[in-house]
Formats: sequence, structure tokens, C-alpha cells
Amino acid sequence: MKPQISISFTNGVIGAVTPLDTGCFGLVASAVSVVGGFQLETAYQVKSMKDVADLKLVDSIDNHRLYKALAEFYDEAGSGTELWIYGMPKTAKVSDWFTPVAGIAPVENLLNAANGKIRGLFTVNDATAAPVITAGMDADVLLAAGKAQTLFEDYTARKYAPYFTILEGYAFSGVKTELTDLSTLNHSAVGILIGDTETASGLTMSKGAAVGVLAGRLAAYPAKVNAGKVINGALAAPQLFINDTPVENYDCEALYDKGFITFTTHQSRAGYFVMDDPLACDPDDDYHYLSRRRIINEAFRFSYDALLDFLLDEVPANNDGSIMATYAKTVESAVERKISTNMGDDLSRDVNDPNDTGVKCFVNPTQNIVTSSRLDVVVRIRPFGYNRWIDVLLGFELNS
Repeated sequence: MKPQISISFTNGVIGAVTPLDTGCFGLVASAVSVVGGFQLETAYQVKSMKDVADLKLVDSIDNHRLYKALAEFYDEAGSGTELWIYGMPKTAKVSDWFTPVAGIAPVENLLNAANGKIRGLFTVNDATAAPVITAGMDADVLLAAGKAQTLFEDYTARKYAPYFTILEGYAFSGVKTELTDLSTLNHSAVGILIGDTETASGLTMSKGAAVGVLAGRLAAYPAKVNAGKVINGALAAPQLFINDTPVENYDCEALYDKGFITFTTHQSRAGYFVMDDPLACDPDDDYHYLSRRRIINEAFRFSYDALLDFLLDEVPANNDGSIMATYAKTVESAVERKISTNMGDDLSRDVNDPNDTGVKCFVNPTQNIVTSSRLDVVVRIRPFGYNRWIDVLLGFELNS
């Protein structure tokens, strides 16, 4: 085994109940090549709809869903936001995009082209094959979710560039009770979105979801921010539907209770909002919520970057083979400095305490580095809490 660094996600610490480069996303879509412009299975970096136009991508029958997602992304995120796009043949299923062929899954071509910058993948399905409805939506969705999670784990271990994936709840039947409870799954880096800006029976007969809206909102704010944060205002989308039903008239809470990301409205606030950001795993999982997955992914990246400087370094040792304390402190300080400097306000910390960075690194100096050649490092970052439920006791008060 070649010298390398291994970093694992710990779990079970938080318990109950989920511009930095963190807004750099990838959009993978069923599409058709354009003569003299956009080509399938080719990665493109765009930063505005002008860049999209330069690729000769227009709102055509062939590429309507991709164009729609791009337009909705920039409506939310604004021009200048970096986005990577990758077209797949319409004959391929979404699960195929995450299935390795000759050792590499098609979406890896996009991740690799961006050289590790992509923090989140969003899929736009417009396949020619008719969906097979199982458990309330296209059976390929849950198959793709499992493969996306496997690819996340494998790619993170190999490339040290963790990301998350958001799939569409494609061809949702409209019957919420038929849906699989996503909290029974173990896909802590995958979320599934239900809800679109177009109806199922309208001109475009949408079977997908408004991933451009969600991606744009996430890209517009730091990683720590929940996409549904109310004070950030309503989404730019003027209308959102669950199939043919306006979001405000559908029981979206039932979709949320099943673990899906969806949309909502709030009394006394105009417009539409993201309800919350659950991922397809147990609510007790530390990374059940996308906002926490994004934060821990960033800490992973900077832990790796800091520790890479120590790979194959000469470690001063005591007579018993243990690490000299000064060296252990050097490693700890390097990791904490790298994470706190780069993540900044995305870390929960006491801003009145200059010594509180929101990150702790520990290197046990008693470990025998001479005989093992293995350095165990523990890194902890402090998560933010979120006002997911607010309970108020309201009454009168009289001074008598």
C-alpha cells in the first residue's frame, strides 16, 4: 500500500433529531448535442446565461429541461456563479450515470474535469425510456441513489474531494403514501427533490423537479446556511407545483416526513421556500441534513490539505518510539489553522473569544510512530444548531 492519508467521517456525536468555493456545483442532464456548440459527455464551465448561449444551448424541445434548470439556477444564484454542466445521452438512465464502466462512472468525468472543485451534483432526467413506477416514483431513482452514495464514498476515498448529490423524485405518482421512507436508507450524501416549476400535465409534461432552483439557492449562500432559511427571502420561482397541484395546496409535509426535500409556503410571507434539507438517511445520522453534510465535507477537504504537508515527514521520537510533544502540537496547529482560516464563519464559534476557532485537532503523543509509521489524528469541528422547530408559550400578564 502506497503512503497515503486516510480520513473517515465519525458519526453519532450530534445525536437526535441535520463566496467560498462551497457553491461550485455540477449539473448532469439528459440532453442532445448542438451542432457547433454543446456536446454530450463533455464538461463545460459556465458562469452566466451568456456562457450558456455561447454553447448554443437554447430552450428547445431537445434540451428544454437542461435549459430550464440552468435558467432557474441563475435566477437564484445570479450571474458570475460557477457551474459545471455535463450532458448524457437520453438513452441512458440516471443510475447509469453513477455506474462505473471500465472503472470510472460517467459523472466522474465531470468531477475530474473540475479538478475537485465541485461540491454538489444535481441531476436532470429527460430520458426517452418510459419510467417504471414503483413505490410512488420511477424505480430508477432509488437505484441511482444507492449508486450515487457508493460513488461518493469511493470518490472521496480516492480523490479527497467529497460532494453531495441531489436527484429528482422523477415521475412522482402524486400518491405520497406510496413513497419509500428515505429515513430507512443509509445515503447520507444523497437527497431527493420533489416539486417543480412546471406541471405534470402542462405543455412540457414535467416528470422532474426544480433542481436548478434548489442548486441556485444553495450556491447563493455559505455552506452553513439551510436552503430553507426564511429570513433569506422567498425563492425566485414564481410558481411551484407537486405534479399539477400548487405547492400551497399539497400536503408537502407528508413528503418531508418521508425524507424528501420539497417546497413550502409560509403564512404572512409571499412566495415559495425550500422546506428543509434532509438527506436519504436516518434522522439520527450526524449528516442527515445537507447543511451539515456540506460543512463536514469542507472540513474533510482542508484536513487533507493540511495533513498532506506531513506525509512521509520525519517525526522526532522519544526513546520509547512515541512522538515528541512539540511535533504533535505542530500538526495540531497546522490542521486547526488551515480549517479555521478557510472555513471562517462556516464554523460555529464564540466570536468574542479569539482562542475559539470552532475546530479542535488532537494528536496523541504516546502513539508509537517508530514501529507503526501511522499517525492517528482526531479532528472535530463544532456544528451550528438550527431553529427547526420553535415552541412558544403565549399568554397574558397582569400586575395585581
